[in-house]
Amino acid sequence: MSYESPWRSSMVMAPSRRHPQGYSPSFRGRGRVGGSFSSRVPIENLPPDRDFMEGLVDTPLQTISIPAKDPNQEEVKIADPTYVGSYNWTRHDKPTIMVPGSPPLWRNRQMPYTITPDTGIRYVDRNGYRMHANVLLPLVLAVNKRHEMTKAPMFDWSSVDFVTDRNNLRGLLRWVNGTSRDFRIDLQLAGGKTILMNRWSARYREMFNGRTYGFSFERESTDPVPGCRGTQSHHRIITYDLNGLKMVVRFEVDACIRPPAKYPRKSVSSIDELAESMSSVSLSQEPDSASGGLLTVLEGGSEVSAASIIEMTTRSQNTLDTRGYDWKEAYPQLYFSQTPHHYLAIHRRGTFTEIQKRKLSEMVQFEKDAQEDLKKLRKMLEVIKAIVLEHGKKGRISLVCVEGVLKVYQRSGDDSCLPSTAMKFFESS
Repeated sequence: MSYESPWRSSMVMAPSRRHPQGYSPSFRGRGRVGGSFSSRVPIENLPPDRDFMEGLVDTPLQTISIPAKDPNQEEVKIADPTYVGSYNWTRHDKPTIMVPGSPPLWRNRQMPYTITPDTGIRYVDRNGYRMHANVLLPLVLAVNKRHEMTKAPMFDWSSVDFVTDRNNLRGLLRWVNGTSRDFRIDLQLAGGKTILMNRWSARYREMFNGRTYGFSFERESTDPVPGCRGTQSHHRIITYDLNGLKMVVRFEVDACIRPPAKYPRKSVSSIDELAESMSSVSLSQEPDSASGGLLTVLEGGSEVSAASIIEMTTRSQNTLDTRGYDWKEAYPQLYFSQTPHHYLAIHRRGTFTEIQKRKLSEMVQFEKDAQEDLKKLRKMLEVIKAIVLEHGKKGRISLVCVEGVLKVYQRSGDDSCLPSTAMKFFESS
């Protein structure tokens, strides 16, 4: 979900060591019943932002320049996008995912309807909040569990070039096109060739103050799938070829188009019943052995077609009238995840009057317009891969972009992005 941000105009922080330009958070996350945010947690309980230099050696190893334009470079294309796994987070105290999980179902309500504004705490990065340094572990285990459940051959992790969140690709693309926000990505080599790109978040959660409607719109415009009630956010994993690079990309899904007569609607009477239904699901399950005891994997939910996935965005009519909609920023979100549907929900002070629906397959001009930036990104991925391979399996390096300058740093510790039991999947047999 993409939201209009109340912070950008009125609450940009003063410059600091962490954020020399000031920090304007990008609003992304979910507002679900019993899920992504709660007004019951006071703002003073939120920790301060993490320092971008946390755990890094002070002196950078090198500074990276934006790749030069190459008129002879071939067009960048995503080929053979394939679903390989998915999961929902559960509300258990110990980190637990449900595989394959399911995204909520789009209700297709009749317009207009009015909703309350967003308030309370929501997640910027739920994977980081639950897993900290091991943010890619749910991704790996969800893919393996899906193949186990379907009796399919084990996914060949050793053939992969990059394992990453969509967020990292968007951050790098902003850097090459000159619209960069400050970011950090922790890198590590797995097996003989695979580059792990750990998303790094300065904050995992944020407080909403009633100036936006994105969370409430999602809550009031979707239904949870029976069997997934009480779960928190749906994450989908796909693999594709990016001009010769085999990518595995994780992204969060807002909703999906309701399949005909497949999921009968079933009411749940209260939040307590939601909690009770989740507490009865496999609390005795042991953590997955490949997780090193860090994560429990349950079975539940239902796979959905790639053709049904929706990315939802909310904007006020006033914002669209004065500034329009920034497709240069929004299109890569659909592109890197190959999300086929984009719903732009338009409101006036919380009364939603229109949904503008677009299909990725029809956005040919946007892809053409993005080609120069995509070519630079493709080159940049080669640069990153060369740097990580140079440092080898013992290397612990990070990319840090501040004020548009991208530098490579060494991490001071030897902590791994994945436990050793999971790193073994990337070794060639």
